[in-house]
Amino acid sequence: MKEICPKLILVLVLAVVFSAPSCWAKDNGYCYIVGYSMQAKTAYITPVFVATVSGATYSEEEFVADVVLIRKMENQFQNYLAGQGINTADFVVSARVAYRSQAIAGIRLADEKKDFTGRGYSIKDADKFIFKD
Repeated sequence: MKEICPKLILVLVLAVVFSAPSCWAKDNGYCYIVGYSMQAKTAYITPVFVATVSGATYSEEEFVADVVLIRKMENQFQNYLAGQGINTADFVVSARVAYRSQAIAGIRLADEKKDFTGRGYSIKDADKFIFKD
């Protein structure tokens, strides 16, 4: 027992030391935001942009994004739309967050635009929107 305890403690310490930094890591997540109105049949979509996210992941395509980050993005986009003279009460705003690469985010963005166009929405690019992380 005296020989097993120090070895067990050493294994536990090494496990904590090598696993903890990966939990603290921050990565760049590629994101975009969609604001659409069923009444106006219009969708405003931002270009893909970068936001800092935790390094945690649950799939090969996405990082985990926390609710605070998502709400921050959506609030900034609503403020942007309101600044453009758009009645944001008529719009649903939804952030698509934390894709692991710009290519994946670009594919998702193109699919989303195609989906909205197929449902009869006019797409308006919100190229001037800048997310402040």
